[in-house]
Amino acid sequence: MKHEAFRILAVTAVGCGCLMMVGCASPSVTRIQAGGPTAVTTTGVDLADFKATAGQMVKELLAHPAIANFRGQYGRVPAINRGQIVNKSDLMLDMGQLAGRINEDLLNSGLVELIANDAGVVDQAALEAWGKDTKVNKNARADFLLEGEIMVLAARDGRVREKTYTFQLRMNDPKTRRTVWQRTVDVSKQTTRPIAGW
Repeated sequence: MKHEAFRILAVTAVGCGCLMMVGCASPSVTRIQAGGPTAVTTTGVDLADFKATAGQMVKELLAHPAIANFRGQYGRVPAINRGQIVNKSDLMLDMGQLAGRINEDLLNSGLVELIANDAGVVDQAALEAWGKDTKVNKNARADFLLEGEIMVLAARDGRVREKTYTFQLRMNDPKTRRTVWQRTVDVSKQTTRPIAGW
């Protein structure tokens, strides 16, 4: 009996030790680049898709003659007011992140200046114009307005479901109201799994 109790106690101790080793094992965590090639890809457009698309579009914009030839024509870099990018798609997307990345690419190029248009800056410009007794603060005028939108088109064929997200940017001349540059990029994702909303 004493021998049997000892054997049960030994088996229990070994079992508890194994459970503790399995239960206490820390999960493997790997640091990755946000939106990089090792990031989790979803069935919709993700950060990596928009990051690549926005970067490609800004490169094309900066190479356009309206920007590339501006300094030679006017002796300064052009001032761009980055307007609103409207999300008309079904994505829950942080538009601030997308706009911030576009701003970074534009600013870091050294080929343009950005005019801030948040409420605080607008109020400050109005205050300065009032103090100088001027109706318009010419220092805050933009040479171009950059704006855009994101749209979605869904298609289905049997079990195959596909969504195409269209990202469009356009640059307008606020004085003439003419569109100077426009670029549209489509990003598509396809799946055969049944997903809610697809």
